[in-house]
Amino acid sequence: MKKKLSLALAALIFGSAFSLSACDGIRGELVLRVGSWDEYIDEGGDESWVEGSAPLYEEFEEWYFDTYNKRIRVEYVTLQDNETMYNKIKMGDSYDLLCPSEYMIMKLAAENRLQAYPESFFDKNDEHNYYAKYVSPYIDETFTKGKTADGKSWKDYAAGYMWGSTGFIINPSHGVTREEAGSWNIFQSKKYARKITAKDNVRDSYFAGLGMYYEDELLNAQNRYQNGEIDLTAYQDILSDKMNDTLPTTMNNVKQELIAMRKNLYGLETDEGKMDIITGRFDISYQWSGDAVYVLDKAEEYDLELEYVVPKAASNLWFDGWVMMKNIGEAKTHAATAFVNFLSRPDNVVRNMYYIGYTSCISGPQSGENEIFDYILDMYGADEGEEETATHDVSYFFGNDHVVTTTPDQINRQLFAQYPDQKTIERLVVMEYFTKEENELANRIWITIK
Repeated sequence: MKKKLSLALAALIFGSAFSLSACDGIRGELVLRVGSWDEYIDEGGDESWVEGSAPLYEEFEEWYFDTYNKRIRVEYVTLQDNETMYNKIKMGDSYDLLCPSEYMIMKLAAENRLQAYPESFFDKNDEHNYYAKYVSPYIDETFTKGKTADGKSWKDYAAGYMWGSTGFIINPSHGVTREEAGSWNIFQSKKYARKITAKDNVRDSYFAGLGMYYEDELLNAQNRYQNGEIDLTAYQDILSDKMNDTLPTTMNNVKQELIAMRKNLYGLETDEGKMDIITGRFDISYQWSGDAVYVLDKAEEYDLELEYVVPKAASNLWFDGWVMMKNIGEAKTHAATAFVNFLSRPDNVVRNMYYIGYTSCISGPQSGENEIFDYILDMYGADEGEEETATHDVSYFFGNDHVVTTTPDQINRQLFAQYPDQKTIERLVVMEYFTKEENELANRIWITIK
């Protein structure tokens, strides 16, 4: 990580309007209950990009009062995972604003539990509508194309927060090549028996199983696309169909792939295995891109250069987004959309990306000064006078003519994990939610695998 900002300097740069101390007066009764993941928002303090700052959800309370002259208190609740979130909702827990992953957003929308964003949220003429003004064109297009069960787009129900891919962290110093890790079938390679890990959850592992099962067909579709036989839309439709295939016959065939994978693994992990690849316990780890950045950063402290590889056939495009629960009322709707906008303000985007290590769905302005892009340059750009450099085009995300001049290693490391190149983006697929019947079969398969 590079240089942080002091609180005093940040106040000068960002022109912060909020008070840095909590109001001593009696607050109003409006409480916004926000559910999200642990360590998924800048908590302030010495670990913040703005050292000595308060948590962002507390600063929002002051910003909201300064901006709208209304008192609010944010009750920020951390949840373990999407399934815990869903079960708490079913048991009657009440939330106003939630930050689920893509498949849970689709599931909640299909069950009519979500409230659509008001048209006013998308008005770019409103100076405080930072989300509508600054969401990445790539994310906006993805959310517009995606459809919920009621025929609306994901954009109607969700505002993107963080996004990324899934892939393999590899240790090249132990002989693992990018070519090998470009295949899903590395999960079954005897060369890496007991040297590779997979995710300890049914969805990510089932997706990997589909990748192994359909790899040849996916690569064939890629060749047809590259040869001009099919266009990008047709190619991506094939990827989506294959990587979301939940027919019973397919699920049972994938089960056999996963059984072979499980026999070859060092183990299944969620978060606890991040350090083990650094210590050499294993050489390959299947990870979400945000966690990959953390591991690659941590490895540098041990003078170890790991790399991140996205499978050549296809991989997962994941995202977490802010959704409003149904019928929360006009006052809370206003507060919830304001909260999303506050987190989408470029200076707060930088703070969250620095603190969390994941990649924001917000790109900032496409022309002129852009502090989010400047942050990426600060983190990954080549130093002046660097002898060897490489260019990494991220125009698909930030808009035209956004190219990072970086060191050659970053083409395969943190910069690539946060912002894959255009060719990689084209083969990423959103995994849709399982129906009740599909979920029951998947869970029975998973019990057998574990």
